[in-house]
Amino acid sequence: MIKNTYLDIAENDLQYLESVLAVGSTFYNQLAVQCQQVAEKYLKGYLDKVLVEEDVADLLRKHNMKKIASKLNEMREGLELDTIGLAYLTDFYYDARYPGDDFYNVTKADFDKCLSVMYDTVNKLKSGFSL
Repeated sequence: MIKNTYLDIAENDLQYLESVLAVGSTFYNQLAVQCQQVAEKYLKGYLDKVLVEEDVADLLRKHNMKKIASKLNEMREGLELDTIGLAYLTDFYYDARYPGDDFYNVTKADFDKCLSVMYDTVNKLKSGFSL
């Protein structure tokens, strides 16, 4: 059973993504969205745990990973979360999922970049904060 926290759900999402990748899936749109979800939930999880004295409800309700990462970077010198990469990853939340003018077919190269940004974010958060 998954616990009802951002970090527990993020870890479950990451394990799901890794299991799908292990069987060789090439559904890059869905995989890119999953990378976005993992990164966002990890960011929100750490923000929620670290900023207990501050009201972060607005950041937790929105999908602005760049803003969340900037806030965490301010708190921890040397964390250096990639705000540009996270802004790139954020675009896939809508553009890879919904029809319209902004719909985007994710390529393997796009997905590889998404995966790299996601793992970079997760690894920096885990090593930058003790929870």
